[in-house]
Amino acid sequence: MEEVCLPDNINEGQVQVRTLYLSVDPYMRCRMNEDTGTDYITPWQLSQVVDGGGIGIIEESKHTNLTKGDFVTSFYWPWQTKVILDGNNLEKMNENSHIILCGQISQYNKDVPYPPPLSPAIEAIQKERNITRERFLVLNYKDKFEPGILQLSQWFKEGKLKIKETVINGLENMGAAFQSMMTGGNIGKQIVCISEEISL
Repeated sequence: MEEVCLPDNINEGQVQVRTLYLSVDPYMRCRMNEDTGTDYITPWQLSQVVDGGGIGIIEESKHTNLTKGDFVTSFYWPWQTKVILDGNNLEKMNENSHIILCGQISQYNKDVPYPPPLSPAIEAIQKERNITRERFLVLNYKDKFEPGILQLSQWFKEGKLKIKETVINGLENMGAAFQSMMTGGNIGKQIVCISEEISL
Protein backbone atom coordinates (compact mmCIF):
# COMPACT_ATOMS: atom_id res chain seq x y z
CA MET A 1 0.00 0.00 0.00
CA GLU A 2 1.22 3.45 -0.85
CA GLU A 3 -0.31 6.84 -0.13
CA VAL A 4 0.01 9.42 -2.90
CA CYS A 5 -1.72 12.66 -3.86
CA LEU A 6 -3.76 13.04 -7.03
CA PRO A 7 -3.22 16.18 -9.13
CA ASP A 8 -5.23 19.21 -7.99
CA ASN A 9 -6.73 19.66 -11.45
CA ILE A 10 -8.05 17.24 -14.05
CA ASN A 11 -7.78 17.73 -17.81
CA GLU A 12 -10.54 18.01 -20.38
CA GLY A 13 -12.12 14.61 -20.99
CA GLN A 14 -11.11 13.31 -17.56
CA VAL A 15 -13.08 12.57 -14.40
CA GLN A 16 -12.04 12.15 -10.78
CA VAL A 17 -13.73 9.12 -9.28
CA ARG A 18 -13.99 7.75 -5.76
CA THR A 19 -13.79 3.97 -5.78
CA LEU A 20 -16.75 2.17 -4.23
CA TYR A 21 -16.10 -1.50 -5.06
CA LEU A 22 -13.31 -3.50 -6.69
CA SER A 23 -13.66 -6.96 -8.19
CA VAL A 24 -11.35 -9.93 -7.59
CA ASP A 25 -11.49 -12.55 -10.34
CA PRO A 26 -9.75 -15.83 -11.31
CA TYR A 27 -8.35 -14.45 -14.57
CA MET A 28 -6.12 -12.19 -12.47
CA ARG A 29 -3.91 -15.19 -11.67
CA CYS A 30 -2.69 -15.06 -15.30
CA ARG A 31 -1.72 -11.42 -14.84
CA MET A 32 0.87 -12.46 -12.24
CA ASN A 33 2.96 -14.09 -15.00
CA GLU A 34 5.48 -12.18 -17.11
CA ASP A 35 3.64 -13.44 -20.18
CA THR A 36 -0.10 -14.06 -19.89
CA GLY A 37 -0.11 -16.11 -23.10
CA THR A 38 -2.81 -13.86 -24.62
CA ASP A 39 -2.90 -10.51 -26.32
CA TYR A 40 -6.04 -9.33 -24.52
CA ILE A 41 -4.78 -9.66 -20.92
CA THR A 42 -1.66 -7.75 -19.96
CA PRO A 43 0.60 -8.79 -17.08
CA TRP A 44 0.70 -6.68 -13.95
CA GLN A 45 3.95 -4.73 -13.75
CA LEU A 46 6.19 -4.53 -10.68
CA SER A 47 6.01 -1.17 -8.88
CA GLN A 48 2.84 -0.25 -10.83
CA VAL A 49 -0.72 -0.04 -9.51
CA VAL A 50 -2.64 -3.32 -9.88
CA ASP A 51 -5.95 -3.04 -11.72
CA GLY A 52 -9.13 -4.99 -12.39
CA GLY A 53 -12.87 -4.42 -12.57
CA GLY A 54 -14.44 -1.71 -10.44
CA ILE A 55 -17.25 0.74 -9.81
CA GLY A 56 -17.11 4.25 -8.46
CA ILE A 57 -18.82 7.61 -8.23
CA ILE A 58 -17.69 10.74 -10.03
CA GLU A 59 -16.64 13.57 -7.73
CA GLU A 60 -15.42 15.95 -10.46
CA SER A 61 -15.86 15.87 -14.23
CA LYS A 62 -14.45 17.59 -17.28
CA HIS A 63 -16.11 15.12 -19.64
CA THR A 64 -19.12 16.23 -21.66
CA ASN A 65 -21.17 13.06 -21.03
CA LEU A 66 -20.31 12.45 -17.37
CA THR A 67 -21.33 14.57 -14.39
CA LYS A 68 -20.67 14.70 -10.66
CA GLY A 69 -22.69 11.99 -8.92
CA ASP A 70 -22.71 9.57 -11.88
CA PHE A 71 -21.83 5.95 -11.10
CA VAL A 72 -19.24 4.53 -13.49
CA THR A 73 -17.67 1.12 -14.11
CA SER A 74 -14.53 -0.10 -15.82
CA PHE A 75 -12.83 -3.46 -16.48
CA TYR A 76 -9.45 -1.85 -15.80
CA TRP A 77 -9.82 0.03 -12.55
CA PRO A 78 -6.69 0.78 -10.52
CA TRP A 79 -6.73 -0.64 -6.99
CA GLN A 80 -6.95 2.87 -5.49
CA THR A 81 -9.44 4.69 -3.29
CA LYS A 82 -9.61 7.53 -5.83
CA VAL A 83 -8.49 7.66 -9.44
CA ILE A 84 -8.44 9.90 -12.49
CA LEU A 85 -9.68 8.07 -15.60
CA ASP A 86 -10.18 8.70 -19.30
CA GLY A 87 -13.94 9.11 -19.74
CA ASN A 88 -13.97 7.25 -23.18
CA ASN A 89 -12.82 3.89 -22.31
CA LEU A 90 -18.66 -33.57 -20.67
CA GLU A 91 -20.49 -36.79 -19.80
CA LYS A 92 -23.45 -37.30 -22.13
CA MET A 93 -22.73 -34.88 -24.86
CA ASN A 94 -24.88 -35.02 -27.96
CA GLU A 95 -23.51 -35.52 -31.44
CA ASN A 96 -22.14 -32.28 -32.91
CA SER A 97 -22.42 -30.45 -29.59
CA HIS A 98 -20.31 -27.53 -28.51
CA ILE A 99 -18.48 -26.84 -25.23
CA ILE A 100 -17.46 -23.40 -24.00
CA LEU A 101 -14.43 -23.68 -21.72
CA CYS A 102 -14.85 -22.04 -18.36
CA GLY A 103 -13.53 -22.60 -14.85
CA GLN A 104 -9.99 -23.45 -15.88
CA ILE A 105 -8.51 -21.72 -12.82
CA SER A 106 -7.18 -25.04 -11.51
CA GLN A 107 -4.94 -25.27 -14.57
CA TYR A 108 -3.38 -21.79 -14.36
CA ASN A 109 -0.33 -22.90 -12.36
CA LYS A 110 0.36 -25.98 -14.47
CA ASP A 111 2.87 -26.02 -17.30
CA VAL A 112 0.39 -27.36 -19.86
CA PRO A 113 -1.00 -25.89 -23.07
CA TYR A 114 -4.34 -24.12 -23.15
CA PRO A 115 -6.84 -25.59 -23.48
CA PRO A 116 -5.55 -28.37 -21.23
CA PRO A 117 -5.09 -31.73 -22.97
CA LEU A 118 -7.83 -34.32 -22.60
CA SER A 119 -7.31 -37.88 -21.47
CA PRO A 120 -7.18 -40.38 -24.39
CA ALA A 121 -10.60 -41.80 -23.42
CA ILE A 122 -12.31 -38.39 -23.37
CA GLU A 123 -10.52 -37.33 -26.54
CA ALA A 124 -11.86 -40.45 -28.27
CA ILE A 125 -15.43 -39.57 -27.20
CA GLN A 126 -14.93 -36.01 -28.37
CA LYS A 127 -13.84 -37.15 -31.84
CA GLU A 128 -16.48 -39.90 -32.10
CA ARG A 129 -19.32 -37.48 -31.31
CA ASN A 130 -17.81 -34.51 -33.19
CA ILE A 131 -17.76 -32.35 -30.07
CA THR A 132 -16.05 -29.00 -30.41
CA ARG A 133 -14.61 -27.01 -27.51
CA GLU A 134 -13.33 -23.48 -27.29
CA ARG A 135 -12.90 -20.74 -24.73
CA PHE A 136 -15.44 -18.01 -24.28
CA LEU A 137 -13.88 -14.55 -24.53
CA VAL A 138 -16.14 -11.94 -23.01
CA LEU A 139 -14.17 -9.22 -24.83
CA ASN A 140 -15.49 -10.59 -28.14
CA TYR A 141 -18.92 -9.32 -27.11
CA LYS A 142 -18.21 -5.69 -26.15
CA ASP A 143 -21.14 -4.52 -28.27
CA LYS A 144 -23.46 -6.50 -25.98
CA PHE A 145 -22.11 -5.13 -22.67
CA GLU A 146 -24.51 -2.20 -22.32
CA PRO A 147 -27.73 -3.99 -23.34
CA GLY A 148 -26.62 -6.98 -21.26
CA ILE A 149 -26.14 -4.86 -18.13
CA LEU A 150 -29.52 -3.20 -18.68
CA GLN A 151 -31.26 -6.59 -19.08
CA LEU A 152 -29.54 -8.11 -16.04
CA SER A 153 -30.36 -5.01 -13.96
CA GLN A 154 -34.02 -5.30 -14.95
CA TRP A 155 -34.13 -9.00 -14.03
CA PHE A 156 -32.49 -8.19 -10.69
CA LYS A 157 -35.09 -5.48 -9.94
CA GLU A 158 -37.89 -7.91 -10.83
CA GLY A 159 -36.43 -10.57 -8.53
CA LYS A 160 -35.77 -12.94 -11.44
CA LEU A 161 -32.00 -12.81 -10.91
CA LYS A 162 -30.50 -13.80 -7.56
CA ILE A 163 -26.97 -12.60 -6.84
CA LYS A 164 -24.54 -14.25 -4.44
CA GLU A 165 -21.41 -12.40 -3.44
CA THR A 166 -18.70 -12.33 -0.81
CA VAL A 167 -17.71 -8.86 0.34
CA ILE A 168 -14.54 -7.92 2.22
CA ASN A 169 -14.04 -4.34 3.41
CA GLY A 170 -11.00 -2.14 2.81
CA LEU A 171 -8.36 -1.58 0.13
CA GLU A 172 -5.80 -3.03 2.55
CA ASN A 173 -7.61 -6.39 2.26
CA MET A 174 -7.35 -6.77 -1.54
CA GLY A 175 -4.56 -9.35 -1.17
CA ALA A 176 -6.53 -11.37 1.38
CA ALA A 177 -9.62 -11.25 -0.87
CA PHE A 178 -7.58 -12.42 -3.87
CA GLN A 179 -6.01 -15.28 -1.90
CA SER A 180 -9.39 -16.32 -0.50
CA MET A 181 -10.94 -16.33 -3.98
CA MET A 182 -8.05 -18.42 -5.37
CA THR A 183 -8.59 -21.06 -2.68
CA GLY A 184 -12.40 -21.18 -2.93
CA GLY A 185 -13.14 -19.02 0.10
CA ASN A 186 -15.84 -16.99 -1.62
CA ILE A 187 -19.47 -17.75 -2.44
CA GLY A 188 -20.42 -16.08 -5.70
CA LYS A 189 -18.59 -12.97 -6.79
CA GLN A 190 -15.65 -11.82 -4.65
CA ILE A 191 -15.89 -8.07 -4.07
CA VAL A 192 -13.90 -5.64 -1.98
CA CYS A 193 -15.78 -2.63 -0.60
CA ILE A 194 -13.51 0.41 -0.72
CA SER A 195 -16.02 3.14 0.15
CA GLU A 196 -19.73 2.76 0.92
CA GLU A 197 -20.39 6.47 1.34
CA ILE A 198 -22.09 7.77 -1.81
CA SER A 199 -23.19 11.25 -0.73
CA LEU A 200 -21.33 14.13 -2.42
